[in-house]
Amino acid sequence: MSDFITLNTLLGNGKTFKVPIYQRDYSWDKDYCEDLWNVILEIPQDKTHYLGYLVLQPETDRSGTYWIIDGQQRISTLSILALSVTLLLRKWAEEGIDSEDNTKREVELYKRYIGNYSLSKLSTSPKLVLNRNNDDYYRTWLLKYRKPTAKNKLKPSQKLLQSAFDYFFAQLELKFNTNKSGAELSEFIEKTVGNGIIFTQIIVENDLDAFKVFETLNARGVKLSTADLLKNYLFQLTSNLGELELSDAERHWQQITETIKANDLTTFIRHYWNSKNPLERQTSLFKAIKREIISPKDAFTLLLNLENTSNYYTAFDNPTDEIWDAKEEREYLKVIKLLNVKTCYPLMLATLEKLDRKEFKGVLKELSVITFRYNISDLNPNEAERVFSKVANDISNNLYSTAKQISLALKQIYVSDENFEQAFSTATINTRRKKDLVKYILIKIENQLANTDYQAEESFASIEHILPENPGNVWIDEFPLDIQFDYVYRLGNYTLLEEKVNNKLGNNLSFQDKKDSYLNSRYMISNAYCNYDKFTPNELSLRQNKIAKIAKTVWKSNFIQSLK
Repeated sequence: MSDFITLNTLLGNGKTFKVPIYQRDYSWDKDYCEDLWNVILEIPQDKTHYLGYLVLQPETDRSGTYWIIDGQQRISTLSILALSVTLLLRKWAEEGIDSEDNTKREVELYKRYIGNYSLSKLSTSPKLVLNRNNDDYYRTWLLKYRKPTAKNKLKPSQKLLQSAFDYFFAQLELKFNTNKSGAELSEFIEKTVGNGIIFTQIIVENDLDAFKVFETLNARGVKLSTADLLKNYLFQLTSNLGELELSDAERHWQQITETIKANDLTTFIRHYWNSKNPLERQTSLFKAIKREIISPKDAFTLLLNLENTSNYYTAFDNPTDEIWDAKEEREYLKVIKLLNVKTCYPLMLATLEKLDRKEFKGVLKELSVITFRYNISDLNPNEAERVFSKVANDISNNLYSTAKQISLALKQIYVSDENFEQAFSTATINTRRKKDLVKYILIKIENQLANTDYQAEESFASIEHILPENPGNVWIDEFPLDIQFDYVYRLGNYTLLEEKVNNKLGNNLSFQDKKDSYLNSRYMISNAYCNYDKFTPNELSLRQNKIAKIAKTVWKSNFIQSLK
């Protein structure tokens, strides 16, 4: 259910709003507060200002309490603005400015925007309950107009809460400096802000509905990911055991997020889940986990497994990590990273858990070949992910125990020699985006041709574009302007040259001008594979065809026989 509401409608109807424990701390700095203040000042001319979606979820039926699924930063900040208004009214009353009426205004506005008055309890409770890190400060300091004696000792989010309060109070004092009218100040918060701020309110009945909303909305507030929803759900389960267990769960989650860091947390969770369970896409992941994780014990088991796995997962993207104690492990991981392939991560996680490191190394080697062939052939990554997840499940269920068995299980996505050679012979890779990948390919071809053992990152070789990236006029006859871009990033147009030699070759040199540099190079891919009388699209294609035949012997499985 969705509808347009004003701030007065939102806060003036006796509802209570709670920030869920998974939501981040208050985070609006001065810039955000300043932006909000400036749009408020424009409301008298614009009449209204739309402040985006609010997504709310009832805590229980008919309780009048709602979880703020999206919108806590905006609601919190507007509450702080209203609180600043009530403090200014109190200050004026204490200064003798219309004391009786301003005191009444303060009390009534406080009840309208800040606290709900209970006739049964004869007391006022806050309309807004912040998260565990912010609510105590909000209640005991801001709501009581108290100022901390040592602001530098506050937590970062507490400083931001206090700074927002101080900012709005200062702006209100400035705005009403020459006209200290309680009536006009009250009208400002009631009519300008209260009626002028407009939201789209969306009420969801459960967290699954919330997730569906976040798949389609582009709200101004912080959108929830699968990881956010999962965190909330796991915390709800563990909190049933008590405060200590909830704190323990929070520590596990914090450790996971600190380890994953730059990696996408939701993707990590999905890859872990798919290593043990049937493949789930991101849109169905939360529902699948919630279906299986139903008790506090389940929640803690999942948290511990995620924490234990996170170190290896992060290291997949860092082949130099000390966790990889074998040179070969690092070498094969570099290939997978160069290809930017993550669909095989579930299989790698399952292998690490179930097999010894020797077999893991063998699996990595096979993956470096299988994924290279698959990517060069530009095949559907979703199909590969389906296969990787299925084999990962089988590993987790102890159906495979050796690298050979796993490799043979991946046979259906192993591109045959014939198809790989065909794909390689026409492949294009842009060095502006994937320079390291191109150099890796050329070095591997060179090693195969010359029986050398160069490492791409250690080699002094540089990539030479036979047809330059920005060809001079000398190339127009062989490669007319309208076809140059079609050939400049073809694999057949690349070769290796000593860096000092390459630096001397310019865009205006013809193939004949550069040919001696190729023939005198130490690299066989140049001295034996650039020996043409001229270099046209035909020679480029012939050269790439020859290299493709070498490629199928470089990237070759130890276990899978090539299919026709």
